[in-house]
Amino acid sequence: MVYKEAPWVFKGKALYQLQLVKSDEARKYVPDKFKLVELFGYTLGGFYLARYEDSPAGTFDEMVAMAGLVWNPPTSCAWAARVFVNNREARDHGVHHVGLPSRLGAFSLLPAASGAAATERRNGGNWWLPTAPGGKHPAAVPGGVLELRNADTGRGRGLSTPVCLIELPAAQRSLGPRITLSLPSFSGGTPEVPGLLRYACDLTTNVGLVPPLRVTVPPAARGEEESPEQLGAVLGGRPLLCIEFAQMEMRVEEPEALVLASTSQAGTASGWATARTAASVTAAWGSRA
Repeated sequence: MVYKEAPWVFKGKALYQLQLVKSDEARKYVPDKFKLVELFGYTLGGFYLARYEDSPAGTFDEMVAMAGLVWNPPTSCAWAARVFVNNREARDHGVHHVGLPSRLGAFSLLPAASGAAATERRNGGNWWLPTAPGGKHPAAVPGGVLELRNADTGRGRGLSTPVCLIELPAAQRSLGPRITLSLPSFSGGTPEVPGLLRYACDLTTNVGLVPPLRVTVPPAARGEEESPEQLGAVLGGRPLLCIEFAQMEMRVEEPEALVLASTSQAGTASGWATARTAASVTAAWGSRA
């Protein structure tokens, strides 16, 4: 099912974690036509974890596993290795209309140790839980570890073990500065959408920094060691930075065909100078005082 006419508006909150990913692992998910932004054999990947309270598909959760940064002058952006959503309409739209490697996902908050739960209560609750009226968080906090499972069993796209476990932060009491970000995105190169696409994402959100989140990737089940659905090499990299987006409103435009830059324009994409998103967010946070 296709969403109604763009722009599509998503409201909610998100965590955006940047991690180092080995370039040769990232390349397994990136079309050959793109160059990677890399340095010393690593590129910049990570994940984007969101809870949408309102969207064209209603309320749903999303986790985007980012393989690395790709370069098409004058733009670089994160390339999605996999997208997990717990809404079938959102999955189908991503697969058939946007050219994303979307999968149905199951998001579960696991019980935490009693000491961790007490810490979360003192810090204002767990980030995953909804905020009650008046800005208060529920007193009973069931846990701080999010389990993500691939529930998309069709055409060999499922996985019998969890994709990953993410230790979530406590809910933040104060909001960071409110800024606007423009995040160009690339997609396509899939069996459903063979051509490459680009689309604009504009965010208006409060931003803040949280300690990098610990991500655990369980061992692969027998017979699934070489499955492309195994994302240990993407999600298991060294975390660098985690950004919180609060009271977020994201406007996504209709995808259009991507025109690749010529070889002479592309050059060699090296270093982190093109990672403008992280730089702009941290600059905004630094000017908060």
